[in-house]
Formats: sequence, C-alpha cells, structure tokens
Amino acid sequence: MRPYLPTFLLLLLSLSLPTWAADTESASQKTLTELTQHIEALTEQTKVLKGDRLSIVQLEIYNNNNRLRNTIANAMDDKDHDNEFLIQQVHTQVKSDNIYLSYVEKRIDQIQDNIDNSAKDQHILLQIPLNEMRIAQAKLYDDQYQNYQWLDKLGEDQTANIDQLKTTLKQLAQFTAASLNYSLNRKSALQAQVETLPADQKAAFDVELSYLQRNIDNYSKSLSIMVDTAEELDLDVVALKHQLFVATGDITHDLLSWKVIQSSAVGWGEQLKKWFITNSPNMLFNLFMFVLIMGIARVVSKTVQALLKKAVKAPHLKLSNLMQQFILSMSVKIIFCIALLIALAQIGLDLTPVIAGLGVAGIIIGFALQDTLSNFASGMMLLIYRPFDEGDWVNAGSVEGTVSHVSLVNTTIRTFDNEVLLVPNSKIWTEVIINRTYEKVRRVDMVFGISYKDSIPKAEAIFEQILSEDRRVLKAPAPMIKLDTLGDSSVNFIVRPWVRTDDYMDVKRDCTREVKMRFDAEGINIPFPQRDVHLHIVNPDDQLNFSTNSTRSTD
Repeated sequence: MRPYLPTFLLLLLSLSLPTWAADTESASQKTLTELTQHIEALTEQTKVLKGDRLSIVQLEIYNNNNRLRNTIANAMDDKDHDNEFLIQQVHTQVKSDNIYLSYVEKRIDQIQDNIDNSAKDQHILLQIPLNEMRIAQAKLYDDQYQNYQWLDKLGEDQTANIDQLKTTLKQLAQFTAASLNYSLNRKSALQAQVETLPADQKAAFDVELSYLQRNIDNYSKSLSIMVDTAEELDLDVVALKHQLFVATGDITHDLLSWKVIQSSAVGWGEQLKKWFITNSPNMLFNLFMFVLIMGIARVVSKTVQALLKKAVKAPHLKLSNLMQQFILSMSVKIIFCIALLIALAQIGLDLTPVIAGLGVAGIIIGFALQDTLSNFASGMMLLIYRPFDEGDWVNAGSVEGTVSHVSLVNTTIRTFDNEVLLVPNSKIWTEVIINRTYEKVRRVDMVFGISYKDSIPKAEAIFEQILSEDRRVLKAPAPMIKLDTLGDSSVNFIVRPWVRTDDYMDVKRDCTREVKMRFDAEGINIPFPQRDVHLHIVNPDDQLNFSTNSTRSTD
C-alpha cells in the first residue's frame, strides 16, 4: 500500500505524538521516541519537497509508522511496560487512523466521481490511485481494530468502539461484495457481447474489459482483508467468502482455512457435548428410535427392491441388465441415506453443519478426483445409451473380450484367454465401441481361391452344397457366392452366409474346414503364390568373339 497522506496530515500526526524525557525512558519508550522524532523530521521535509521526492519521503513516513506500530505491539508483551505511556501512544494511533480514514474515504469519492465524468480511455489511469485507496481503507480498519484490542488489553473498555467498528466494517464489506458482484456480472455480459462481434470490432472493448478486471482484482483484495478482520470480530463471513470464491476461485483461502476447519470442529464438539448433557434422559428412547427407523428402512428397501425388480424387467421398458442393476442398487442406497438423515434428526443432531460440511467436502473431492468423476460421468452415459450389456462380445478401449460387469467407474472385460481387465469408463466412452453380439444375426465373410485350371461352376456347386447342408446357415437372408477377383495366382470367390450371432465363429471355422476337404476330394487345387523364372544362357564363345571383334574394330 502506497501512502497518500497529505502534508498537513503528516504534520498533525507528528504534533500528536508525545515526547518523553530520555532519562526516564525504557528501551521500548526510547525506540518509540526515536521513531517519533524521525517521523517529525521527515514531515518537515515534505513541506518543501515535490514530485517523486515527496512520494519517496511519504513512503518512508509510512514505513516508519509501521515500525512504530510493531514496536508498540512488542512493548505490549513486556511485563514491566508503562501503561500510561502505551495508552497515549495507542490513542495517537487511533486519532491518526481516524483522520487518515476520513481522508481516504473522501479521496475515494473524488476519484470515483472523476472516473464517472471522464472518457473511457482515462479510466485505467484514474483507477490506479483509486485501487490503492481502497486497499488502504481496508487495511486501516484492520489497524483500527488492533488499536482497540491494545486499549482493551491495557485496561480501557472498548466495547462501544468495537461495536461501532463492527457495524461500519460490515456495511463496507457488504458494499464491496456487491461492487465485486456487479463487476463480475458486467464483465460476463460484456464478454458475451464481444464474442458475437467481428474480430475488427473487439478491440474497442479491450479497455473496458481491462478496467473491469482490475476492479475485480482490487475488490477481491480489499474484501479479503475485510473478511480476515470481520472474522476476528466474530461476524458472519460465509456469504463474503462465497463471493470471494466466485471471483478468485481461491479454494485454499475459503475452504481449507485452518481456522474455518478448527471452528467447525469446535462447533460440532460443543453441540455434541450440549446434546449429551441436555438429552441424556431421552438417550435410550432416541437410540431405540434410531434403530427402529433403520430397521424400517431395511424392510422398505427390500420391498421397494422387489417391486422395482419386477418393474424394470417389464418388456416394454427394454432396460439393459446393467441399467436394471443400477436402478436396484441406487434405490436401496437412497432409501438408506434418507433413513439415516431422518434417524440422526430424530436423536437431536443438528444436520445443518453436517450438510454444509458435506457440501464443502463435495467441492474439495470434486477438484481432487476429476478423473474419477470423468469415469463416473462416462459410466452414466454407458448406462443410459446402452452400447453393450453383460455377456456381449465387444472391442472397446483397445480391448476385446466379453463384458463381465459395468460399474459407474470402470468396466470389467474378460478376454478370450481368460484374462480379466478393468477398463476406465472414460477410455471406453471416448473411443470407438464395437459390439460384435449386438445384433442377433451376422454375416460370415470368407474368401476361397482356386487355380486357373479348375472349373468355376464346379467350385460354385461345392460352395452351395456345403452351405445348404449346414443347418446353422440361414435361408433368409440368402447366402452370397460370387466370383470376386482374378488374382496373381488364383481365382477368388467370396462366400457370405448369414448365421445367428452365437454360431458365427463355429460356422466360419467349420465351413473353412469343409471347403478344404471337399476341394481335396474333388481334385480342386487351392493355389499358393508362385512365379515363373526364365533364364537366358549366353554362349561363352560368342561372348569371346564379340569381345575380339570389338577390339579389332577399335584398332
């Protein structure tokens, strides 16, 4: 925080600081006297300085005043401190802080008026001193509360002053939170508007967006200081912390604060102790009611589960086994959760902090377990859209096998060599899913080759006979037997019968075996790739004569 204290205020501060005789001073008093004298000397310099040099001296005065406060705090811990001396010092701080607060509040109003009446391109420049004044205002309230604490510790009753400070600080914090909320909403609305504009028109809004973001940052810093002070004053700061969380996303400050956790734990402990003392005569009755409610919940859950089991199996619903199991499982869990809450309320436990704690824990767990929640969401999508069911043969998540079980987090797939694989649902849902048993009927695609010398009609007759003799081959759709390609070494046929999905692999393997045996019996060859190589042998004598003739002609 940079000091913006004018010269006459600095002079007033220096004149209000008492001086003490050196021979009667303790070590703390001597330090305080030296700091006071130094501040007075710096204040005299401000009367003739201007520009950057004046700002430097003002900053030095501010730093020395902080040292002065630290010295007062240390002196408070001394066993032999001079009460009268320290009371005068603290009263001086109270007086100067009140003067400074009055000045800061007037400056905030003046600068804000200037911003409202100036062009947009001047807003950011005027915003710099305004933001510093806002932070200074929040810090001064914190210092003033510390002053009242010091005076209370020194024996002066400050109840009235602290109550007045509570009222003022609460109003200022609420106004700051409202201003922060306005800036957030204004920025969101402006960004939504900018997104619909052409690229060449977006630059005109950059200044306004930058101004709003600076406002958000500054209001957040000011509100954070006020929240810390208000919390020490035992004010309700839940709404303010929520506003800070929305603006900054600072989970550590808002949710993981040790003071908040400690306060919650102490509050729950006090409530439990008070409940035990005041309700001990009814403890046995409440315990009986707790057991009774949970027993009733067990009976109700079994009844509901039996009814749902019949309902989910209704043919017109067409629910998969996975969805049926999910509905049955969740129904039981929901009934028990509701029964548990009712039973806890019956025994006199206040559920408000419990539910609030669960909400906070839910936020923390949500951030910590993002991947798990992704798997959970994917599991819900698998249950809703039902790309496969238990027992289906699938190729999903780069894994092929039979689906054994699907939970909300992962899917269990058993491979054909009897390995059990747990595949995360997010990996399955984000990749291609091939369900080989989804349809009740499948086509078997086979390719067979014969040599160029063999009879094509004879081969076709063999294929037709093999398929007609296999009872597993369906008549409709009719099988397809066609000559497909003339390859390098063979004449290739496509043979495509339709079968029930359960018979797919058996028909494919049995048909391939039967074709080989029938081809062998009928003398039809299944060719393999071959090449004809032609060699041309040159007569060595001719080569020699050629060389000799070539030499002679050269000569």
